[in-house]
Amino acid sequence: MTKPEIVTHAQLTDPSDEQSSGMKRGQAFAHDGVWCGYAEFPGGANTGWHHHGDYATYAHITDGEMLIEFGPGGGESVVARAGDAVYIPGNFVHRETVAPQGSAGFVVRTGGEGATVHNVEGPDPVG
Repeated sequence: MTKPEIVTHAQLTDPSDEQSSGMKRGQAFAHDGVWCGYAEFPGGANTGWHHHGDYATYAHITDGEMLIEFGPGGGESVVARAGDAVYIPGNFVHRETVAPQGSAGFVVRTGGEGATVHNVEGPDPVG
């Protein structure tokens, strides 16, 4: 019989190959192209430039706020605040920066295969 699964915050695993600098991801579930977990961003953190391969990312910001930078030369940005939902397309180069008070998000990635984090040298080049 199939039943709901619960993973407590204390049980979240720390997949070493699924990390970006400045943040800590904890994996709750990984099933058939779906990754679900929790990300913690300490105050002043910056993740470094990365993308999530073919995975689209869906996140709910639980507290604080973060700046999400993207675009040619990293010249575009949006701010996500507590209570906001965020969508980041697959293969979309970006980085998150957190204000000194810190932030955290519950993240779900769907529709991909392979590694969910690909760290890169920098943003997309300017035109």
